[in-house]
Amino acid sequence: MEKIWYPTAYKAWDEEERDAIARVLASDRLTMGEETAAFERALAVYNSRKHAICVNSGSSANLIAVAALQCKEPRRCAVVPALAWATTYAPLVQHRIKLSLLDCDATWNATAYIGPVPDILVGCSILGNPARLDMVLPEGCSFLNDNCESLGAEIYGHPVGSYGDIATLSFYHSHQLSAVEGGACLTNDDELADLCRLLRDHGLTRTFKKADRFEDEFNFKLFGYNVRPTDIYSAIGRVQLRKLDRHRVIRRTNWYDFFSAADKLPITAPVMTPGFNPFGIHFTLDDASKRQELATALRAGGIDCRMPVGGSFRMCHYGQAWKHQQTPYADKIHRAGMFLGNAPDFRMDEQIERTVKVMKRVLTPH
Repeated sequence: MEKIWYPTAYKAWDEEERDAIARVLASDRLTMGEETAAFERALAVYNSRKHAICVNSGSSANLIAVAALQCKEPRRCAVVPALAWATTYAPLVQHRIKLSLLDCDATWNATAYIGPVPDILVGCSILGNPARLDMVLPEGCSFLNDNCESLGAEIYGHPVGSYGDIATLSFYHSHQLSAVEGGACLTNDDELADLCRLLRDHGLTRTFKKADRFEDEFNFKLFGYNVRPTDIYSAIGRVQLRKLDRHRVIRRTNWYDFFSAADKLPITAPVMTPGFNPFGIHFTLDDASKRQELATALRAGGIDCRMPVGGSFRMCHYGQAWKHQQTPYADKIHRAGMFLGNAPDFRMDEQIERTVKVMKRVLTPH
């Protein structure tokens, strides 16, 4: 295999990010501190939220979001998209919440839910394509918006992260905001915000309340975790956040350029909602049996590729307990889906040309 020339992940750093790292190193405060507090304030403003609580990953954000909802009021059942990431489901399962899977449609997002009112409804905007988040929920149903794949996307001009009782973000290096690692919870609910801060930091009240007495400096209010971010990641995130809207324009241009060049190929693109912010280029093959051959040919040419998202939950090993539930559209994406990278800071004319050439050779050999 050739050295990878066209990767699936781009971080798009320049001297600003390196200067931010140097600033933190010079401060000698490397764990969560003022850089994180400043990043939280910026995230809250960008997403039109009252609170942003930074953690060490998007997976941890999902973990403490579910735990905070459980601490506020015990939940027993949830409706979740059949197509999402492993840690969309894991915190729910670990809290013994019964899952009902919701299949996706041509947008790759979950269809509208019609059925008994669940305790939690989970929304998940797939790969930067806004899901149905602006719905009116019935009384007694909490909305958890897993927005880890879609920071910077919008619905009717509103940030996708502004929806839900609590929303989660990821700053993993391949995502729209590339801070190496990191994540956040967003909410307007003061109680949920305090619970998230407690859960992030061992359950210690000093996370958000200054101790009045010496013995209160280590007051553990509930069973928490240690999922604090570092100030290095937060400093990088602050720089990346300022570039997010500019990067969205370039990512969308690359998306349109690819599907224009691939117009005659036997592939199907998802239907994209206005306001999308794709961190990858994804599609299904009309002939799923060609996927392995295509992946091998692309990688032999230095073009990396992967399955989109985590695939269909019920078709993964950990989802076997839910295999009786019917999710045909998600299953099709699991079998025939493909994901390519999308650079946020340059037009990918050469990458697209070479990729489409390989795809034509494999998918339309005659």
